[in-house]
Amino acid sequence: MTNSTWLFILCCWIAWVLYWAIMAFSTKRTVERGGFLGYRLVALILVLGWIFAGRLLHLSSHSRLWQTTLALGVVSDCIVLAGAAFTVWARITLGRNWSAEVTFKQDHELIESGPYALARHPIYTGLIVMALGTAINYGRVIGFVLLFAMCGAVWWKAREEERIMSRHFPDAYAEYKMRVRALIPFVL
Repeated sequence: MTNSTWLFILCCWIAWVLYWAIMAFSTKRTVERGGFLGYRLVALILVLGWIFAGRLLHLSSHSRLWQTTLALGVVSDCIVLAGAAFTVWARITLGRNWSAEVTFKQDHELIESGPYALARHPIYTGLIVMALGTAINYGRVIGFVLLFAMCGAVWWKAREEERIMSRHFPDAYAEYKMRVRALIPFVL
């Protein structure tokens, strides 16, 4: 791992968190909340399960998988930047309907344009891509354990969101689900 590529990734994450925090103030009023603990619990269980399995197999979570060269660092930087850009595009497209939690907003709209025409959960897609790029750059087992935990949490949270959207937009959301994949465009 080179310091410059790691610093770039760190700056991407910090900028992403700051943007998300600032934009959180411009959302519609929440009228319904979904599960709050579910996806957090899933992530915690997956991390603890991986740590326990690693101890059984005598693997350290900090075991190095590879040495990150400058070329691999630049590639991982591009992956993180692409993921961050995809999340920001999705957040801008979602507008005031966005929420950090699983919610339904006042005058909520079913957004199907922009990145939502490619994936039903493009913010999660971008976050997974960012986490993948970070794990590749870090080159240690723990990075992939955290990536795996994030995927589990995202899967759980996406299911919760889809329940709410299906309840409020029964016909339109069913058709949308048939047409657009959940996380990976045209695949998954």
